[in-house]
Amino acid sequence: MVRELKRTPLHAWHREHGGQMVEFGGWEMPVSYERGIIEEHLGTRRYGGLFDISHMGRFSVSGRDAVPFLNSRLDE
Repeated sequence: MVRELKRTPLHAWHREHGGQMVEFGGWEMPVSYERGIIEEHLGTRRYGGLFDISHMGRFSVSGRDAVPFLNSRLDE
């Protein structure tokens, strides 16, 4: 049985930027990019980076004070 891999919200971006996708815990995730790890490393050091963690778990916050609670987490 072939199961379909889950995709993060950044999947299309990874593909558009040459991400070489692999299976990781049921998710289709980028392992590297066409330009190579050195250019990726240097770009991150020069300009910053973003690590897609949307495959690492989900939680729900609800209730009357949900928005103030979430906003209070931004200051930590």
